[in-house]
Amino acid sequence: MELFKAFWKGFASGMKKEGQMKTQREEPGKQSALAIIKEPPIQIVGECLSAQDFVRYVEELSFPHPLPTRIFLHHTWKPTLEEWRGLDSLYAIKAYYEKQLWEDESGHLHEGWTAGPHLFIADDGIWLFSDLRYDGVGVYGHNYRSRHVEMVGNYDAQRPSGPVLENTIVALGILHERLGLDIEKLNFHRDFSTKSCPGWAVEKEWIIPLVKEWIEEYRREKEKKLSALRRSLVRMIEDLLVPVNPQAALAKAAQARGLLGALTHEIPMEIDDRGYVVQLFAEALIVPVNEWDKVESLHEYEEDQVSTTRSKEDEERHAPPPRDSFDFQGEIR
Repeated sequence: MELFKAFWKGFASGMKKEGQMKTQREEPGKQSALAIIKEPPIQIVGECLSAQDFVRYVEELSFPHPLPTRIFLHHTWKPTLEEWRGLDSLYAIKAYYEKQLWEDESGHLHEGWTAGPHLFIADDGIWLFSDLRYDGVGVYGHNYRSRHVEMVGNYDAQRPSGPVLENTIVALGILHERLGLDIEKLNFHRDFSTKSCPGWAVEKEWIIPLVKEWIEEYRREKEKKLSALRRSLVRMIEDLLVPVNPQAALAKAAQARGLLGALTHEIPMEIDDRGYVVQLFAEALIVPVNEWDKVESLHEYEEDQVSTTRSKEDEERHAPPPRDSFDFQGEIR
């Protein structure tokens, strides 16, 4: 009997508590602390790369579809460059994000963002925060298919300079180039907010030409490397090649198709009472080691390497949602 009474007392107490929680949830304008959904800790990369290493990192990164459609530039405001402590600051920012409250589309309150900006750029390098392959959090209503780059420091009164500026130009340049995005369409946080971010001193008319210049130089260097590869292959087989008249139809066609060179002189032939000229040319195939299903001709490889265009159909298939759940209007301290 005592056991039954104890059970009934506990059961009744539980029902009363559940009823109170339900009333609190249903009462307009009030939300119980127990109703707040605590999100798991943010997973960050937490690595610092030099500008050169970051370029290689992005070049080798495999971005899943749908691809990002824009990149946002920010400044931290706080911490300032003087306050920046590398990894310690990165974890302090992570802890700050994990305490932020936000409301989802169903009206449920959450504590802790599920992601943050992708990069924090400081004098000591380019810090990887949220995974660049996936959406992060940076601008309210505009996080879908976006990437967010934070310059460490307050740039309301003066422009970034030195390593911060140099690293920022490299980061913006390689991301736009790798993702096939137009640098002229670079986004600032303040484009969609009353904040000054990335700082009133930072203007698109100033930063975009700097990044555009970097992209042009990057492309020139890449084309030089590709030309060097072709020249190296030709040197390896030059004793097999024969000289050709560059104005001849077959020679022009071979060059347009990216063939390495002629293996024979022109050979006249007759097929079904019609005259033809045949010439054999060398063609190179290339495949990444241990990725044997990715065979390309040298010409295809070169085109892939310099291509910066993306499918228009992909753009149309993946329209952004009407609302974004995450807000980025607070300060980073």
